[in-house]
Amino acid sequence: MQIRRFRAPDMRQAIRKVRDAVGPDAVILSNQRLATGEIEIVAALDYDGSLPSSMAEKKASTPSPRSAQAKRPEQNQDPSAEYFERIERAKQYSPAQPSAPEPQAASFDLPPLQEDQEDPLVEEALSLKNRDNARQIHEMELELQHVRDMLEQQTAANSKVNPIEAQAREKLKRLGLSDTVISRLLDDIDLKGREDDWNRLLAHLADYIPIRSNNNELQGCIAFMGPTGVGKTTSIGKIAAQHVLKHGSGSVVLVTTDTYRIAAHEQLRTFGRILNVPVEVVNEYSDLNEVLAKYSDYSLVLVDTAGMNPRDSNLERQLLMMKRARVGLKKLLVLPCTSQRQVLKTVIDVYSQVQLDGCVLSKLDESASLGEAISVVVEEGLPVVYIADGQRIPDDIEPARAHNLISRAVYTAEHYSQLYGALRYGS
Repeated sequence: MQIRRFRAPDMRQAIRKVRDAVGPDAVILSNQRLATGEIEIVAALDYDGSLPSSMAEKKASTPSPRSAQAKRPEQNQDPSAEYFERIERAKQYSPAQPSAPEPQAASFDLPPLQEDQEDPLVEEALSLKNRDNARQIHEMELELQHVRDMLEQQTAANSKVNPIEAQAREKLKRLGLSDTVISRLLDDIDLKGREDDWNRLLAHLADYIPIRSNNNELQGCIAFMGPTGVGKTTSIGKIAAQHVLKHGSGSVVLVTTDTYRIAAHEQLRTFGRILNVPVEVVNEYSDLNEVLAKYSDYSLVLVDTAGMNPRDSNLERQLLMMKRARVGLKKLLVLPCTSQRQVLKTVIDVYSQVQLDGCVLSKLDESASLGEAISVVVEEGLPVVYIADGQRIPDDIEPARAHNLISRAVYTAEHYSQLYGALRYGS
């Protein structure tokens, strides 16, 4: 009989070593955990049913509990009976029975190792690891529960919204106003649930709008800037026509710097012929400051600039020309109310390099909502000088008035709400 010892970090690996080295006919004589933490297995090959002398002596000195209770002669004479009994106890061993005695010299045939079978010692080690994992999972569950409670409290707090304030917020959103302006407005106004709450809100909103207008009409040198198609040239024609009707054609001059488009200055020349006022074109052979100095004795000089996309590379050249212009040149940005709020903010950011003096809100008659443009001028603090609401010259332009602009915003929202309802329901 050959006896070999095998050591491994755990029982599974030790049994695997026994199977790989000795084969399926091996008999395990004993197993124990060493001081180093490893598992040692003593296995025999060609086992003949007897035990080594050292193990036999140890067994003789330590009688089994069954033999202590009933010392029967036939049990001492037949050691194989006790051997088979110990095998049965080893097979029935479970971690749930910690009081079961550990076999000291159990010998049995090694069955093929199955992946889904767990040794008791392996199960014990895994149970310790599982307890650690369970503790960590429990702590995570407690933390998640705490976060969930906080979110529920926040949701409950948010749900306790004043119904009067909620209704007012919804009506302000219909005007197209941004959340920033609405929140600022509701923070400043204490709503009482009365009929005049809505009028108080609108009046306070009008106070937010920066207006640069007085009883005196515009005078001096004024440049109109902005992207293409926003109504710069048309606005210049309207203002020039109003001035000519009041003061005659000898006090107005029209100037254009738009030489990028083919026949771009023809529309302005047409206005000049109709109004009988001079028209000057600033190109690569002339300088804007020289032209402005030439007509310094005129009461009103209106400068039309090239309309360009904010991403156009030629826009930098236009902005540089405006920066180098004489100090007395006022710069107005034309903003169409038909554009989205983010588009308007981008235009302001790009053209703010030239220190804008104000803006002209155009195309009020074509817009479905004025709240976006109003929100932008309020948030950016850009004063409104004129509002333009049509193509008729010189009628469809007037100095900006805050309360008039708010009234137009309310009327536009109600008009398009009714129009949308009629289109939707076919009435």
